[in-house]
Amino acid sequence: MNDNTIKMLNLEHLANQIESIETVSDQNKLYFHLKFKKKEHTCPLCGTETSKVHDYQTKTITHSISTNHQCQIIYKARRYKCTTCHKVFYEHNPLAGSYETISSYTKLSVLEHLKSYTHTFTSAAQNFHISVQSVINIFDDHVEAKRRPLPRYICMDEFFTAKVSKYKYACMMIDFSTKKVIDIYATRHKHYLIECFSRIPKAERDAVKVFTIDMWDSYKEVIERCFPRARIAVDSFHVIRILNEAMKKIRLEVMRKYNKKTTSLEANDMYYYMLKKFHYFFIKNYDKIYNGKIAIPKLNTSWHKSDILGYLLSIDNQLKEAYHLKEAYSTFNKSAVYKTCDGELDRLIHQFRNHHHESFRDFGKTLKKWKNEIKNSFIYVNNRRFSNGPIESMNSRVKTIIKSANGLRNFYRMRNRIMYSLNQDIPIKYKA
Repeated sequence: MNDNTIKMLNLEHLANQIESIETVSDQNKLYFHLKFKKKEHTCPLCGTETSKVHDYQTKTITHSISTNHQCQIIYKARRYKCTTCHKVFYEHNPLAGSYETISSYTKLSVLEHLKSYTHTFTSAAQNFHISVQSVINIFDDHVEAKRRPLPRYICMDEFFTAKVSKYKYACMMIDFSTKKVIDIYATRHKHYLIECFSRIPKAERDAVKVFTIDMWDSYKEVIERCFPRARIAVDSFHVIRILNEAMKKIRLEVMRKYNKKTTSLEANDMYYYMLKKFHYFFIKNYDKIYNGKIAIPKLNTSWHKSDILGYLLSIDNQLKEAYHLKEAYSTFNKSAVYKTCDGELDRLIHQFRNHHHESFRDFGKTLKKWKNEIKNSFIYVNNRRFSNGPIESMNSRVKTIIKSANGLRNFYRMRNRIMYSLNQDIPIKYKA
């Protein structure tokens, strides 16, 4: 019976040291009364070997082996007395550290639980029958995520932190190749980042080849100052998003010309109805639009996507021209080659900058301003085009952590929590 109990408690490594163990059940709690074998101990004061027992003291240690029952070990700890200097001291406790009431096994289980970004300090407390503050203390004591060495290719982006930090946005860097979080900084403010990066050895900074960013001017300035040898590439997703916003403005201007201001969409003008109902035709990849018949309730019929697009573009010539120019850039974005893209990019910049609509002219200015960075985005490494894809996928996980941010009330703990969960290889720090 003792062997089964020892195995259940995951104490097989201590089996030869245990003298007795008894199990008591009380409602939803399990108590294990345990005593270790008597043996020689060395006096911490004079170094004399002694086996003289002075007395016994009872210690209660939380040892969570079940999520259904609270488990506690009632440990009958011996106190030995030195026969030479008369020093009284406790025997070695292999279950937990000195003055601690939570077992080392429980702490490791808590830390393993927190490796999942969907788990919280509160869920860990509920699972292992300890307080939320105890979980936070365990995490703070044993997790210290250090900055990873800078890789050759880095993705840089921000995420919203206003609810758990005095700054609105924090800055995160991801290794483009391994998708590991390199580091997280409290804010994306230019001077703060320059100060942080300046502490990194110059030789390490000079080894960075490419930074991928969104169109945040401060990032560009920081990288040019602190990483003068690195190229900067703009994430193409952000370029396309700006272009789609410009296209949206043009569609809305045309659509509003036909608005009868009725509460029923189907009762509105046909042009208004089609431009509103099929708005996604102007921003979505045509190949990804449903290829079968698409219902048009106002006409009580269904059309193929080619017929719908043809109708939409027949409404207004300027809308049609804008759509084709937008598609020209989208095609360029998919197929351009770094070494040969200059001419086509210059042609597109000229067309956008001289467009009749202000939103496309503004987009042309953006292309002109970020031309070199857009061109750099067509560089490939290991058959992968530079983008902020790796960091965008991480951002959704970061949002989950922050959304359920019980206990994340300071930046340092939040940074450790994110890096510990997302990297999965942060070593556990053991207290001396």
